[in-house]
Amino acid sequence: MLFFENSLTIINEEIMLRKTMIMAILVIAQAIYGCSTLQTLSNIQSPDLAVKNLDIANADLEEMDLVLNIQVNNHYPIGIHLPAFDYHFQVNENAFLKGSTTLNQSISAKHQNIVKVPVRIHFMDLYQSLGNLLNQDQAAYQLSGNIHVDVPILGRLKMPFEKKGQLPLLKMPKISVKGLRVKSLNFATANLSLDIEMDNPNGFLMLLNNFSYNFAVDGLKWADGQISKDMSFQKHGNSQISIPIALNFFEMGKTLFNVIKNKRALPYEFNTHLQFQTDLPFLQKVDIPVKKEGKVPFL
Repeated sequence: MLFFENSLTIINEEIMLRKTMIMAILVIAQAIYGCSTLQTLSNIQSPDLAVKNLDIANADLEEMDLVLNIQVNNHYPIGIHLPAFDYHFQVNENAFLKGSTTLNQSISAKHQNIVKVPVRIHFMDLYQSLGNLLNQDQAAYQLSGNIHVDVPILGRLKMPFEKKGQLPLLKMPKISVKGLRVKSLNFATANLSLDIEMDNPNGFLMLLNNFSYNFAVDGLKWADGQISKDMSFQKHGNSQISIPIALNFFEMGKTLFNVIKNKRALPYEFNTHLQFQTDLPFLQKVDIPVKKEGKVPFL
């Protein structure tokens, strides 16, 4: 019986506190907006939100910026303040990112504003956290959190939000120096080809528009140039590029003839810059600088 009476006392105190807070808001509204506002304020809905679209603001093959647009509606006849928001970002139901950000945004009476919740995805961090994503073209995401709202008298409120969808997974193409082929060889000149393999691990087409390169062996430049013709790299496919190399032994030294004739693996440095187009609406152009070094074999 005593427990029941205590419970009733607590409930009554909470009701009285709510009434007091509402009356305080009514008094403020009356002072600011007059009696006509006072008569309808008690029926006004609390602030709420509506989750809109999620945009991909910026993207390349290393990182992606996601922006969730949330419409916050202020139904009160007085302004409210949005000091901050917090968020959690999950990928395939695994926690990946979380944080809080200062917002410092205000919404005037009976208006709404769009709040933008940005999240930056570093793909290398994502693949290191969830290695099984390396073989996937997309993954399920869930972005959830709270918009913090300061309301006069009532204090700090939190409005939860949530957005689910599919996250496109982007990966860098793999470029390999496969080896050198001897096309012709005599005591004066050598005509070779350098075989380059390019692997597209992505689930979308990549069109190579420009391929500039510099190839040096043992510190000596063997070839440089540019390939401007379009080359298609199908999704999850690989292609070969052959770079012609013409050597003059009178200019580069007679010992080079024996090196090529014996077909020893040679220390090399290969620098290239690739320009791609893709069929993704948010990733029209991609620039990729590549530097490779090691020993190149004769095939």
